[in-house]
Amino acid sequence: MKFFYVAALILVTSLSLQAQTNYVANTANSQTPGTNNTLVGPQAGSVITSGNNNSFVGYNAGNQTTTGGANTFMGALAGQSNTEGSNNIFVGSQAGYYNRTGSQNVTVGNSSGGLLYTGSSNTYLGHAAGSRNPDGSFNTILGSEAGRFKSNGFSNVVIGVKAGAGQPNTLTVLGNNNVLIGDSTGLNNVASGNVFLGSKSGYTNQSGNQNTLLGYQAGYNLTSSSNTLVGYQAGRNITTGSNNIIVGPMSGTAITDGSDNVLMGYNSQAEDGLHNATAIGAGSRVAVSNALILGNGVNVGIGTSAPATRLEVVSPQADQSGLRLTSLTTNSPSALTTDQFLTVNAQGDVVKARYQLRISDVSQWSDKVFSPTYQLRPLSAVANYVREQGHLPGVPSAEQVKTEGVDLVKMNSLLLEKVEELTLYGIDQQKRLDKQQSEIDELKQLVKQLMKK
Repeated sequence: MKFFYVAALILVTSLSLQAQTNYVANTANSQTPGTNNTLVGPQAGSVITSGNNNSFVGYNAGNQTTTGGANTFMGALAGQSNTEGSNNIFVGSQAGYYNRTGSQNVTVGNSSGGLLYTGSSNTYLGHAAGSRNPDGSFNTILGSEAGRFKSNGFSNVVIGVKAGAGQPNTLTVLGNNNVLIGDSTGLNNVASGNVFLGSKSGYTNQSGNQNTLLGYQAGYNLTSSSNTLVGYQAGRNITTGSNNIIVGPMSGTAITDGSDNVLMGYNSQAEDGLHNATAIGAGSRVAVSNALILGNGVNVGIGTSAPATRLEVVSPQADQSGLRLTSLTTNSPSALTTDQFLTVNAQGDVVKARYQLRISDVSQWSDKVFSPTYQLRPLSAVANYVREQGHLPGVPSAEQVKTEGVDLVKMNSLLLEKVEELTLYGIDQQKRLDKQQSEIDELKQLVKQLMKK
């Protein structure tokens, strides 16, 4: 029995010696340790002076805090360097380790916010989240290693494993006013004003600003600014192009350069290097700048929801096309001479045709000239009219045509009327010539007879 007690005493003594680095509770070493502080762990809050309402739990937690108040540090070395920072919550081994004067920060996770120095109003959640950001403020960084190798960013929202993380051994700025959500989203981003949503969207971007990317690998290789790319791998290969709007899965994947383009629809594409080119519709493709392509073999309807042809325009008013060609006027020179043109058939279809003049009533034509009752003006009367007016009777003057124009149907009928009148004048003249020739022949016969006597 004596041996048992001796052995037990040795075991307890041994365990006590092995546990000397553990500390259950302690008081501050300062003569003025503040009030309402909870200090648990070796050297936790050991130099606190006037700081109040702090809770430090863990080895060296809040070790350098002097005047900082209302802090909660939990974990070995959590908030170890904090001096004056207040209203911080650091949870995890070395969480907020280097924070000095930063306040209103929340860091949860091993080494999260580890290099936070003077930054304030940050929220870091995840292993090493925002661990290298000393002076940045108003950031929300959630996810393992999110924003890990970035510094001095302001007003960023970064969510996802390695989102905005940067590269190991290369400390770069996080940029400002960014929203990066997704696994490795905006991994290399150092620019500002970007919104990247989707795994690996904006992965390569460093200097491009004011981009909006939504979708897996959307804008993956992007380095330029002011692009809106939405959809799975939308605009994945764009590098230097700017001001592009690309919407649809796999759309714009052929572009590396080019600006001010709009592509909308699944796999809508454009030739590389274009400007101000638009393709709308699944599988649509535009090949030249300053062009608009609608669909891929589709019908386009204006004023109708069921177009039956490549372009169908339904006017809100009957007998009106609903179209206007503003720059084509009466002063426009003819660029091409042809006897074919586009017209509309009885079904409203636009067809190619030759010019055909039609009338709605026989009275509109000039056959009346050959009527027995037609009053043909004497040539003397026509001569007097031309001498006084300077043009044929019934024909509009040049001044009238200039100011009022002419009806082509009426003009064609009028011109034919004058031709038919000329025909009548010619027939009348021929009759007179024939009569005169007959009289001449008779006179010649009489002369011959007289000369024989």
